[in-house]
Amino acid sequence: MDDYIKEIRERIGSRPFILAGSAVVVLNRKDEILLQRRADTGKWGIPGGAMEPGESLEETARRELYEETGLRAVELQFLDLLSGKEYYFQYPNGDEIYNCIALYGVKDWEGTPRINDDESLELGFFPMDNLPALEGNPKRIVDNLAGYGLFPEIRQLSMADNMTAAKVLEMQRSAYRVEAELIGTDEIPPLKETFDQLQSCGETFIGFFEQGELAGALSYEQSGGVVDIHRLIVDPRHFRKGIARKLLERLEKGVSDVEEFIVSTGADNQPAVTLYKKHGFKPAGETIVGGGIRLAHFTKPKRA
Repeated sequence: MDDYIKEIRERIGSRPFILAGSAVVVLNRKDEILLQRRADTGKWGIPGGAMEPGESLEETARRELYEETGLRAVELQFLDLLSGKEYYFQYPNGDEIYNCIALYGVKDWEGTPRINDDESLELGFFPMDNLPALEGNPKRIVDNLAGYGLFPEIRQLSMADNMTAAKVLEMQRSAYRVEAELIGTDEIPPLKETFDQLQSCGETFIGFFEQGELAGALSYEQSGGVVDIHRLIVDPRHFRKGIARKLLERLEKGVSDVEEFIVSTGADNQPAVTLYKKHGFKPAGETIVGGGIRLAHFTKPKRA
């Protein structure tokens, strides 16, 4: 590709021309973004580069990602096609271009980030609230990332909405079937809950959305200074992504006038027991309920 661009430059000098290419937004499990400090400008940006003759935009994205970071995309998500006068760029040597950029997102990738060619000086994952200084196109792209649904979203759910309630009920049954296997019985009340019962339960629900899909939910009731967590469910397809932890953290930040959080789970549901203990909940005894199920109770004081 360098020869192709070099040939064009020999013909037109530094005059602007339209350059098609791809850029890739890479996120890790912490939703941190991978940035590179480019050798040609010394500034931070997003991995990507120019299309080669005969190449598709997706092929460009995959090739540039590997060449610049050593990562191989398992699945690319097309996000946007970026063009216009705001994507004009002038290199330090005076060469001018108007970029036409196919923007892709990738969360599923293989490999370890490494400088794989002479185009990068540094590579690193950065949290979105602590990015290095960005300018021009990279800043414009990063500033608009929230609109592409790449990042998880937690928001309140209404059980009065039939579609929402149906999704929660389906996810609840899938999640509690896993718990039923762990504790050795399917006599778990949430497995038997009906659609009408869910809609009339009176609990407040918050949901975790991954790329627009409901992936987890938490419900609670607040009485005086006590918040009682009734259910914390995660779609089995989204296990081990930290969703339950993030829902608990959002609950703690989102409620006020709280003295104590309480929650119960099957005593033999070791993943749930471990989660609550890691999140600062303390054991508060056990009880036996219908079907001989042992429930473990936990409590956690509200942090000042």
